[in-house]
Amino acid sequence: MKARRITLAVALSLSATPAFAATEAAVPTNTQEWVNYLSDFTRNAEMLADPKKFVAALAVVTEPEFLLAATRSLMDPNLYLQSTQSLMDPRAYANFARPMDPMAMAAWTRALMDPQFLAAVQTVLTDPNKLMRWVMAPMDPRALALVLNAVNPNVYLRWLTAPLDPRVAGMATAPLNPNWYGAWGGTVANPQSYGPTVNTLMRAPMAAPAASQGAPQMPVVPLFDPRMFGLPMAPVAPSR
Repeated sequence: MKARRITLAVALSLSATPAFAATEAAVPTNTQEWVNYLSDFTRNAEMLADPKKFVAALAVVTEPEFLLAATRSLMDPNLYLQSTQSLMDPRAYANFARPMDPMAMAAWTRALMDPQFLAAVQTVLTDPNKLMRWVMAPMDPRALALVLNAVNPNVYLRWLTAPLDPRVAGMATAPLNPNWYGAWGGTVANPQSYGPTVNTLMRAPMAAPAASQGAPQMPVVPLFDPRMFGLPMAPVAPSR
């Protein structure tokens, strides 16, 4: 079974789990896309907030095919340029801010208590067919091609010409641009950069000022909201 089939099988096995009903996010479809995804600092932390995506990533990175694709990409300076460029992108802040939300922690708590999630992880790690693929990996022609590619002069020529790439100049001059700092500040202040709980707190409604005292408006911050922990809200009859 190929890595793509394992990923799809795991994703389908978890799709019926209530704990993952609200996290239907698209995952990469092949090994090379997973390499690009994990090196992209504007997206790679999604698997820390979504247990289903974490299992899908675990199914791929434990395959010898992923090791071959990652090694081939690491020999190309283009991967480092793209990864560094994404690290300097203001969206990288939101990428790591969302998994810190209490809702993500609650999702992981539910997942760790879900027998189906634990069974999926165990299946990924103890698949006998995967162990056999690792045993046969040294005889894969692609592994021999990587060894021969290490002595290819064109590989080292690409590394020598990498500093001349326009993206290098763009990253070097980005800290000199005031708009770059403004973009980072806007991302930090944007409620959409955070998870549901922090987003709700930053969008807290303003209390009405007292008519007699003319008190200034202050944000009303809910000290306990059941929705922060994935608990349902009980319907309340409107007051008359």
